[in-house]
Formats: sequence, C-alpha cells, structure tokens
Amino acid sequence: MGEKFQETLFKISEKFEETNAFIAIRQGLIMMIPLIVLGSFSLTVKSLPIPAYQQVLPEIFGGKLVEFLDFIYAGTFEIFSVALAITTSVCYAMVKNTKVHSERAVVNDCFILAILTLISLMGYMGIQNADFTKVSLGTTNTFMSLLVALGSGWFYFEVKEWKIFSFLKRSETEVDGMYYIAVHSIIPATVVVSIFAIGNQVFTHIFHVDNIQQGLVYLMENVLSLFKGGFSAGLAILISIHVMWFFGLHGSNVLDGLIKKNYTMIDSIEIYNKTFQDVFVIMGGCGAVLGLLIAILLFSRKKIMKNVAKLALPGVLFNISEVIIFGLPIIFNPVFFFPFLMVPVVNYLISYGAIYLGLVPRVISQVEWTAPVLLSGYQATGSLAGSALQLFCLALDVVMYVPFIRLFEIQRDNAMRKKVNMLVEFLQHEEERSQITSLTGRDDVLGNIARMIANDLKEAVRKKELYIMYQPQVDTEEHCIGAEALLRWKHPIVGFVYPPLIIRLAKELDILKEMEQYIFDTAASALASIEKETDQPFKISVNITNESLMWDGFEKMVDDCVKKHHIFRERLWMEITEQDALATSMDITDKINNLKAKGHKFLIDDFGMGHTSLLYLQTNNFEVVKIDGTITRELMENERYRDILKSIIYLGNLLHFMTIAEFVETK
Repeated sequence: MGEKFQETLFKISEKFEETNAFIAIRQGLIMMIPLIVLGSFSLTVKSLPIPAYQQVLPEIFGGKLVEFLDFIYAGTFEIFSVALAITTSVCYAMVKNTKVHSERAVVNDCFILAILTLISLMGYMGIQNADFTKVSLGTTNTFMSLLVALGSGWFYFEVKEWKIFSFLKRSETEVDGMYYIAVHSIIPATVVVSIFAIGNQVFTHIFHVDNIQQGLVYLMENVLSLFKGGFSAGLAILISIHVMWFFGLHGSNVLDGLIKKNYTMIDSIEIYNKTFQDVFVIMGGCGAVLGLLIAILLFSRKKIMKNVAKLALPGVLFNISEVIIFGLPIIFNPVFFFPFLMVPVVNYLISYGAIYLGLVPRVISQVEWTAPVLLSGYQATGSLAGSALQLFCLALDVVMYVPFIRLFEIQRDNAMRKKVNMLVEFLQHEEERSQITSLTGRDDVLGNIARMIANDLKEAVRKKELYIMYQPQVDTEEHCIGAEALLRWKHPIVGFVYPPLIIRLAKELDILKEMEQYIFDTAASALASIEKETDQPFKISVNITNESLMWDGFEKMVDDCVKKHHIFRERLWMEITEQDALATSMDITDKINNLKAKGHKFLIDDFGMGHTSLLYLQTNNFEVVKIDGTITRELMENERYRDILKSIIYLGNLLHFMTIAEFVETK
C-alpha cells in the first residue's frame, strides 16, 4: 500500500480522533456493545433458519422462550436509537468537560445533557403526533439520534458559557449543590430544547416531511428511482447503504421500504433482488464483514481485535454485523472506508457476472436474511454452485481486507504511542509541581491509555518481561566503584516506557512488591557475580519508595536476598527520592535505621530539587546524596550552579557524607 495513501489516511484519522463529536460517537457506540450483543443473541436464536426448529420454537416452554427472546429484542434493538442518543450525549459531556471541570461537574452535565437529548429526540421522532409508532425508536433513526445528541451537546455547552447568564453563577455554598446545578441548567435546557423544536417546525414546514431523517430517506428514494431497475439500480442501492452505514445510519433499514417495495419479488428477468443482495453480496452483514472477521482471526496480531472478532462471530454467522461494525469500529473509521465499500461492490460484480454468464443459476426462491453463508447460497439457487460462488467471494473478501487490517493496526499503534507520550508529559508536569493523582482513575483519554498500559504492565510482570540495566558510578580517578540498578520495560508497541510511569502504575495496580522483589533479587545476583571478579569493594544501589518501606515484609525480603546470594550488606545500597524523603514518617525512619544497623547504606536521590534539602544533611539517615542532574547539566555554563555544587561538596566534606553527581557524561 502506497506510503502517500497511508499517510493521507492517517492524517484524516488524526483529525477524526481530535474531534469531540467523533470521540463521542465512537465511545457512544462502544457503550452500546452490551445492548447489541444481547439483541443479536435474541435475534439469532429466534431466526435460526432450520425449518424443524422454527416449527417447534413457538411450543418450547409453552411459548415462553419466544416471549423471552421478544423481551430482549424489544429492550435492545427496538429502542436502539434512543439508547444510542443517550450514550452519545453522555460521552460528549465527558469528552467536552473532563479536561476543565471536576468529576462532579462532569457527572451533572452527563445527566442533564442525556435528559435534554431525550426530550429533543422524542420531539423530533414525533411522539406528540397521533400516528407515532415504536418503530421510530429502533434502528431506523440512528442518524437522527446521533444528530440530536451532538447538536444538544454543542448548544448546551455553548449556552452555558454565555456571559448574559453570569448572574446565575453564584457560590454553591449558598444553596444545596444539586439545587444550584438544576437551577443553573434551566436556561441552557430551555434554549436547547427550543432550538430543536423551532428547527423541527421550520424543516417540516419547508420540506413537508416529519423530520430530517425522513427527508433524507425521501431524497435517497428519489435519487434511486432514477435507476430503472437492473444492474445499475442494485449497484446504486448497495453503495448508498454502505455510505450511510459508514456515517452511523443503519443503511439497510433506511432504504428498507424502497427495497421491499421494488426488489423483494423473485423475477425471472432481473438478476438483482433483495435475496440476491443478502445471499451473494452482503455475507456476514453490511460490508461483507464475515470476510473481515475471518481475516482478523487468521492474520491480526492484536489480541483485542481478535477478541472483538470472537465476540462478533455468532452474530456474523447469521449476518448480524452490528457487533463488529460498532466494536472494532468500522463506523467513522477512515481506514476501513475503502474496503467496507469496495468488498461488497466486488462481490456484487462477480456474483452478477457469474449469474449473467450462466455459471451459477439465478435466484429461484426467497431466503431469510439470517440464513448463514453456504446454506443460503444453496437455498437461493437450488444448486451447490450457489454455495461455491459464496465461498469464492468470501475467500476474495478475506484477501481484500487483510492489508487494511495491517493498516489499522499500524494506525492504532501510532495513536497509542502518541497517547503514551501525552501521558508521560502529564506525569512529568505533575512531578514538577510535586502533585500525585490517580492516572488509571481518570475518565479521559489519559485515563484510558493509563489503564491499557497498566494492564500490559501487569502481564509483563507476570511473564518477567521487565529487566535491569546498570548505570556505572565513577570516582574522580575514573575507577568504576559501583552502579545503580535501573528498571526497564520495553513495551511491544510503544517501546521503552518512562520509568517513573512504570513505578506510578505499579503503585496504582498494587504490584510494586512483586517488582521490588524482582529488582532486589536481580541486583543481589549481579552483585554476587561482580564480587567474584574483583577484590575492590563494589556496590549496587537500588531505588525504593515510601511504599517500599511501609511494606511489613520489606526488611525480610532484603534479608532473604542477601542470604540467598551471599553478598555483603555494606555493598547493597538503597536510594529514596527527596520527594519521598519529605513524607518520611517515624515508622519509616525506624525501618531505615534497622536496615542501616545491619550494614546497608541510604542515598537521597534528586538532591537539590526540594525546598527542604538541607534538612537531611543534619540527620544520620542518609550517608550519600545524589545531586540532581538539572544542576550538573548547566555546570559549565552557569556560574551559580557551580557555586551551589561547591557548597554541597563542602558541606559533604564537613558533615562526612558522600556526594554523587548525576548526568556527568563528559570530561
């Protein structure tokens, strides 16, 4: 695949990824997956194309099984548009607000916006009209549900910022917090609902239709009516369905009336009809996604993609494609636009040509759209040639989807690296301000990527994929007198992970103990090996945290490592950052003194960054200080840093502690 084409797709994808509306739709569709799986399950069980099964189905448990399946279907697909509008509006509020508001404010906006969206959507669907039916709530109105959800969200947040309502922005302490929020939302709610109500009246008056989606349907029907049946009509319908599907409309349902009215009956003259399309073109559902699913299971390197494919497999076998379309997702995904449109078109051309040339018999009987591939080909044509045609097209579908799966994986990897870099920048910003917040507890993009990396870290610890590198420590005579043990993790996608991020996530996952046991055991083993090779005293220092010293079994773990590898305690040192040292309690101080009494030495890492560095020079807790690299790096250019360094070294000589300078990389 050409680099220019790939680069263009990635740029378009980036634009999509940065748009609040796109993110809200994507996340809203993901939230719909449980509903889709349940609905697909009920539809699959109820529609199994086995005559004997269909005969006994109404009698199973006295008809209670059918009632059970109808209950699930009615609660899922028959309210699909309503549920999609709510999930999309909630996600829009979360995406719009998380960066700048408190968690409480986000939750409040989610509730209010969901209610406003529901009010506006019901009005647009015509619940106030006498001819309103529940069909409007189902999958036919997905376009309207997305339009109303995004429109409500945009108007709501715009109105909230209008300065003319600043008189409402009073302190929440004056009244009950929830009451304040409700009152503050009255005007934005009124404006949003009014805009949609007036807009709907204007639109229906001008175009003489009930709503925007109905207007779209009429437009599509008028355009498609220009094709007088045959090959061109079938191709136009196919392309229209898939373009609509890609932009969130249930294309098959939008044009369902047109197709049933003109292309349901089997015609001995015309090749194209609904059964032809269901059997030979849309295998597995829109986009011929059975080919995509097989391609993922056979060729994808991503576990998460294979999991989505496995979840979607039962439905796709019966041509129910929503799980894979929403879960991967394909909707609003530029990378899959071309194959999603191209694969069905190729199937159409091949199948139409095969039947036109007489290689495969024409469709002679209608087949239920849920009939699985191969069986449906035989039922439709009364010949195994129909099944063979399906098998040929399916193999071709797999081949066509494979390069786009590769492209999607590359695009996902690039996006993941970008998000990890954002997470690292955020963590570094927190470090500069000495702030600590939960990364995995966030409800935004950073929280999502933190949880993803955290899960991978947990797996990496279990598989022992982390390792230790040793940074040499050299004295003024250029003798290597020791080393610092540094934990490293090379993630299979993002590469080397910022070490402080590893530690932060390990703390949040509560797996820091396992990691530190591994670090101390590895460092002690290395120290034992070095001691056999040299008569000179050589030490290795290991980084620890306050959480390490708070662990009751920490001292025993260190003792076990010393005994296991037969090393001198005086050569196994421990480093704690100045930030952690600031929070040292009496219990931790006691543990430091216990370990010191056994022979271990303690270092203060990043010395010079805190506001109370000098406090530690008057205690006996630490024998060594490591001067922070920000001071050392500017040593040759900044006279003040040279003076600071001289002062620290002078105090070290006076108070009998050692000094180590970080980032000394040149003579």
